[in-house]
Amino acid sequence: MGTQIIEKEHGTTEAGIESAPPKVPMFFGNHALRSLRDSGFSLPGALGEPIDNSIESKANRITVHLQEGRQGKKKNIEQIIIADDGRGMSAEVLSRYLQIGYSTRYMSTNTIGKYGVGAKLAALSVARCIDVWSRESPSEPWLHVNFDLDAVGDGDEADAVYIDPPTVAAIPPDLLSFVPEGSGTMVVWSKVDRLEEGRRAMDTQRLRVDVERELSRMFRAFLEGGIRIAVNGTDLLPHDPLFLIEGSWSDHVLSKYYPTVETDADPDEVRHFSAEVIADENITIDGSVARLRVTLYPREVLRRRFLGGDELAEKLRIPGSQGNISFMRMRREINYALVPRMLPSGVQDLDRFIGIEVSFTPELDLHFGVRNVKRGVEPDERLRALIRDRLGKYIPTARNRIKEWWTEADKTERAGEHDKIVRAVADVDLTLPKGRVNASEVTVDREELIDDLAHDVGVQSPDEKEQYLEKTRNLPFVLESVDWPGHNLIDIQHTSDQAVIRLNSRHRFYREIWAPIKRIAEAPEGTLSEGEIADTARRTLEALTLMVLAYAKAETMHPTPHEQYSELRDYWGMFLHHLLGKVKDVV
Repeated sequence: MGTQIIEKEHGTTEAGIESAPPKVPMFFGNHALRSLRDSGFSLPGALGEPIDNSIESKANRITVHLQEGRQGKKKNIEQIIIADDGRGMSAEVLSRYLQIGYSTRYMSTNTIGKYGVGAKLAALSVARCIDVWSRESPSEPWLHVNFDLDAVGDGDEADAVYIDPPTVAAIPPDLLSFVPEGSGTMVVWSKVDRLEEGRRAMDTQRLRVDVERELSRMFRAFLEGGIRIAVNGTDLLPHDPLFLIEGSWSDHVLSKYYPTVETDADPDEVRHFSAEVIADENITIDGSVARLRVTLYPREVLRRRFLGGDELAEKLRIPGSQGNISFMRMRREINYALVPRMLPSGVQDLDRFIGIEVSFTPELDLHFGVRNVKRGVEPDERLRALIRDRLGKYIPTARNRIKEWWTEADKTERAGEHDKIVRAVADVDLTLPKGRVNASEVTVDREELIDDLAHDVGVQSPDEKEQYLEKTRNLPFVLESVDWPGHNLIDIQHTSDQAVIRLNSRHRFYREIWAPIKRIAEAPEGTLSEGEIADTARRTLEALTLMVLAYAKAETMHPTPHEQYSELRDYWGMFLHHLLGKVKDVV
């Protein structure tokens, strides 16, 4: 008969043989749940999880309500309600709704969710208590389940955490206004303790706006299809970073910014401002297909240089988007961010006017690095190389189109850029000494000279040229910003009674000094940072000093600079002094 071993606590048996340690639970229920609260959800990302469930349950209307309260001296969101008119849940499904790891669509490849953790971790990321009411038809009572983290012990005990089965429970009176009329589900996150002012946003108002902005982009395909999602009573419009969806947020903003000119047009009509599709192609990897789309934003959005951060751009949600790629899984956006080493020559400011979207189905989850809470995308090296190769072809094309359009827009904008100050100087010139240009020095007919200048600034039609000729006829100076190659900053041609001046907009001084100062002068108040203004001011001070030094250097190229240029310097300084005293506040 063999030796009988009687196991005791970890140590040795009575026979002196060392025993194996006892089995231990996979995790401490209380510790694990509190640790899982730090899953890295943003509030919009957290809300996206129960909204996913609502969409999977065939809901047509989804309501989100952020209820404001106070946490100490700070305002906060104290309760969050997500309600839908979907099919609801049976008692069996509802009993496991709050179970981490349970999903009726576990590891499915044809549904939005598949891991069974998103909605639970999302709720715990901001709140300590979760209540769920659901019913499958209006003739049935509401069934209720609840989980309260405060009811879980906070010691080191490893007790399992259980969820009570569903019970018939009336919905509290303060929540009745959110109840769907027929079947549906209502999820309530309470004991919210991570949404006070200063944590996720400066204040609750900004937090709500952030939720609206993010959800309208994340669920844009469903909003376009007619599913209604409302946040605090406001129905969301789809926000499409590709500018292709009709009736989107951007269409509403642009329709107000560019009102119709037809007298019989409906002033409230929402017109579509569509982007140009640069690319729309499939990427195949291991037999599965992802779709890549690249778009160039409408010209009404591009407008002209230096407007990518103004009030209209802010409303269109342009700033900060440069280089971002929208990853769409099952038509639901799971990530909108910059992916390192993806764009050719790095990210450039003008990339904010380029839309990039990669859409795929769950078969490619592994290649895209999709996580169990559907946040973040990390394409593997094979997929990254395929996407990068395509973008290396399409992004430069889009960038060149932007530059071409801006060049044309600059011509139109520059026509008359200096009109106000030139006319002010014309008034002052009446009292200044008159020029003495020798007639023998005049080699170009004035009308021919002005006709060429009009062409340079984009004035094309005969009527427009005639108007331009008439507008400039009695001015002592005509000044226009014109693009031409070379290092000359200005070109001056004289007639007997007029100086026609071209300012080279391609010159470094114009690009680095003139244009940025002009942008600051024209920018709406509050749209530019103090740092940006200070940087421009410092660079301008440098440039003005360099301009004086460059002029002095230019004089040294003549063997007798004093004899040649002293009178020029005298007149230049005198006229500048006089004009600065007489011309002010006209720009």
